[in-house]
Amino acid sequence: MKRALIIFVGAALLATVAFAQTPKDTYVEVEPAGIKTLDPARAYDTASAEVIQNVYETLYFYKGASNADFVPVLATDYKISPDGKTYTYTLRQGVTFHNGDPMTCMDVAYSIKRALVTNNQASGDWILAESLLGADGDANSVLGKDATDAQYHDYFQKINDSVSCPDPYTAVFHLVQPDPTFFARMMFSAASIMDMKWAVAHGQWDGTEATWKKWIGYDLSVNSYTQDHMNGTGPYELVQWVPGQKFVAKAYANYWGPQPAEKNVLINYVNDTSSRILAIQKGNADYMQVGSLSDIKQLEGSPGVKIWNLHGDQKDWSPAAVNAVFLNQDIQGGSTNPNLGSGKLDQNGIPANFFSDRDMRLCFSYAFDRQAFIQQVDLGLGQSLTMALPPSFLGYDPNIPKYTLDLEKAKQHCQAAWDGKAWQNGFKVTLFYNTGNTSRQTVDQIIKSNIEYLNPKFHVDVRGVAWPTYLDGLQKRNMPAFALGWAPDYADPADYIPVFYDATLKGQYAWSTSYNSPQIIALDKQAGTSTDAPTRALLYKQIGAIAHQDEPFILYPTPQPILVTRSDLKGVYYNALIGGGLYLWKDISK
Repeated sequence: MKRALIIFVGAALLATVAFAQTPKDTYVEVEPAGIKTLDPARAYDTASAEVIQNVYETLYFYKGASNADFVPVLATDYKISPDGKTYTYTLRQGVTFHNGDPMTCMDVAYSIKRALVTNNQASGDWILAESLLGADGDANSVLGKDATDAQYHDYFQKINDSVSCPDPYTAVFHLVQPDPTFFARMMFSAASIMDMKWAVAHGQWDGTEATWKKWIGYDLSVNSYTQDHMNGTGPYELVQWVPGQKFVAKAYANYWGPQPAEKNVLINYVNDTSSRILAIQKGNADYMQVGSLSDIKQLEGSPGVKIWNLHGDQKDWSPAAVNAVFLNQDIQGGSTNPNLGSGKLDQNGIPANFFSDRDMRLCFSYAFDRQAFIQQVDLGLGQSLTMALPPSFLGYDPNIPKYTLDLEKAKQHCQAAWDGKAWQNGFKVTLFYNTGNTSRQTVDQIIKSNIEYLNPKFHVDVRGVAWPTYLDGLQKRNMPAFALGWAPDYADPADYIPVFYDATLKGQYAWSTSYNSPQIIALDKQAGTSTDAPTRALLYKQIGAIAHQDEPFILYPTPQPILVTRSDLKGVYYNALIGGGLYLWKDISK
């Protein structure tokens, strides 16, 4: 089909026809199928977040590539009360939803309360519930099966009182306790603003106590109009979503801000890597999601293709993922857990508390070659971290020493572990990774090679399992060691530190590996309620220093962000807080 004809017919054609060369006013992506839902209150995956963040909007949002700077969006100003428990936002006037309804505080209050009511375990609504309700579960799980009507009434009042509207363009949020992270949490996609009138008209919760019980914990991806329909205030509006095939959007003509240069957006979902590579090479796509190092190697030198940050030239592109090999200090399952082998310290297995010995953890850490990993996996651009926090976040301490490969120290610690019995008797331990994740597999294999080099009685089994099985093992706490990472929900250290270091939070990494440091837990609790940034930074640095001594897990290098686009695409940046680690569509042009 000719390019001119495609430009002429616009978005209507995009919904039905795949084209060759991308038109000037149309932005095209190719990426693996991944959208789970179009509902902000249900989404908790990067693919869904990408489209939601371009169709819906929050009160404030991040500025370009920065996760420390922000710009007003649906609000124009905000203030925090002296006690840190009340946030007051002044809303932007003259904003309309894509169906023409005006946006007011009623919609803001409804959107947040709806997230607090539904708060499904598979959603990210807990991010708001922690600050506004002091709990991360839905009302049923918080109150318990024997809760009375009076208790449900009181809980609903708590939700209802969390947001108030003194006038149509002022929204006031009431927190249960001071929370310096609340402003950042309100930029997460679950805090996107939805049209209350539209939602209720299409069968969603009506906002009243009379009907709220049937919506508690409701999975909004099931039998819900908002699962596959959208009505936001953003620069783009939904044209069509065909799950597993494509997502189509067009510029919203009455958008409150500047009109975007790209009038149409098409995401083609292509699972086959070779097909994605061919699409970007031929100009059938403007952006291609990279799957592995081999993708980059195939694309180097392709005419018309730009590999962003291949040489670390984008200095403001800060990585936000934190990756580690977690060492389980209390492996669950007992004699029924085959991962323990003999269950004893011998060449056929390990005891359940094998990694509770600090010397054993240090032995494994010194046996990991971080530089080899950077060269093999990260194109030489990976970055070793000093603590479980992105370098650009408040509280990261670059002065904490980094563990490096040192086989002599590894040997010394292994000889000291378990009063010398580990060295004398040997062991057999399993390191897990999720099948298909070659980065995590490589981490495990590097450790295996060096640990087995130390002593012929040491045996390390590297085992890949399917992702559902992997997550099940995480919750059951039955894996001796496993590689896993964390990407941000919101730009604050509180989204990382508790996950990695606080064993009181069920389901998080510290809990899953029984790493229990009362000192760290106390410092984290103090940092979580302090409204003074320098104080919080100092507390997090102290946590990093303590963890360095304990070495509860092995941090492995985080890759530098790399994006692949056509050379003529302008306005490209990387922000890990945007779905897929991309840019907003309104900021790009050709």
